[in-house]
Amino acid sequence: MSKYSNNAPVKKSLFLFLSIAFIAVLNLNTFGQSLTEFKEVDKFKLSNYNVKVYFKDPLLELIKTYPDFDGKENQIKHKLLSDYLFHNSLYIFQISKKKEVQKNYELFGNPQKLRERNYFNLNVLKPDGTLEKSIDKVNLGGRFFEHMVLFQSERGKQAIGKGVQIWGYFDKIEPYETFKNRITDLIKMDIENSIPDDLLAKKMAQIEPLFDYQKFGLSHVKGRKLTITVLQYDSLGNVKNKYPRIESDENLYLSSTSKELIWVMAFPFFSAQDSSIQNENRIKVSSKLENINHYLKDINVTINPTTKQVERILGKLIIHSYSSEGHSTSDVLYQAEFAAIGEFTLPKTIKYCALDDKEFKRPTLTIEVEYELK
Repeated sequence: MSKYSNNAPVKKSLFLFLSIAFIAVLNLNTFGQSLTEFKEVDKFKLSNYNVKVYFKDPLLELIKTYPDFDGKENQIKHKLLSDYLFHNSLYIFQISKKKEVQKNYELFGNPQKLRERNYFNLNVLKPDGTLEKSIDKVNLGGRFFEHMVLFQSERGKQAIGKGVQIWGYFDKIEPYETFKNRITDLIKMDIENSIPDDLLAKKMAQIEPLFDYQKFGLSHVKGRKLTITVLQYDSLGNVKNKYPRIESDENLYLSSTSKELIWVMAFPFFSAQDSSIQNENRIKVSSKLENINHYLKDINVTINPTTKQVERILGKLIIHSYSSEGHSTSDVLYQAEFAAIGEFTLPKTIKYCALDDKEFKRPTLTIEVEYELK
């Protein structure tokens, strides 16, 4: 099951014991917001308000939904956990004055942020449970959290704030203090009516595709499997090491319009509002989209003169680096080769390599895409 270190798997019996020992529910219903499945984990004062904090454990919810959860393959466990987190509440901060609830602040996974690291929104709920506003830029995310049942033992508490191996992958156990501080700051701003407008969620119109391959992908692609391989070379240019990993996806639009490098590379999603200048069978694209401009530039799309379908996309990939000295960028060459998938060509082999490797003979990273059509 889970591992707190490389060589220390948690025994199933311990997990089941903890699952039973820490199941605690509150038979409360407050102003339309049910707290039945939540556990009170903290309370504190904030100005003239009393604050109570409730937590709903994703793992306990998954065990109730899938009684065989403990026996599932690691990859399936991670997928089920991710699906749950993107569609459910994690914490509720409830503020009251003179024993009367004023508002609930619900930390809720936003499925529109499928490929973003910080995927939580903070829904501000009125006393009757209706939505007053939703804060989009909360800057909180994660997969495993301090108040989960797995981290309540002495051994589990030692993992909080650290990167540990769980179900075959390394993940950070997110400390509650990080969440408390950020949400408390947002509550203070809300009490003072000073939440900046740019933090609030706004309805986003779907991006209209520029190319036919994008339209075909949206209407026909059910899922994708990406085999991502990092390559290292010796002094003679021969492959010395390969480090492959597999990622899967069932929402092409959300992944491709996210700010995750791999998914932007795997299916560049241009807008019909982007500038495009055609010269014979090549189209130069200048995008207005934030995620494209963050990672790609000098974009040239090659069109087959007979079929009018895309054959490849060439450009430069912008690599972002962050250190104590600040933010820096460097460029590498980018290539997406297309292949016939059903009735259309779609990105099949993606590579990036050094600027002097113009024939892409020594790619630093490759992505092979397999498509499942509807």
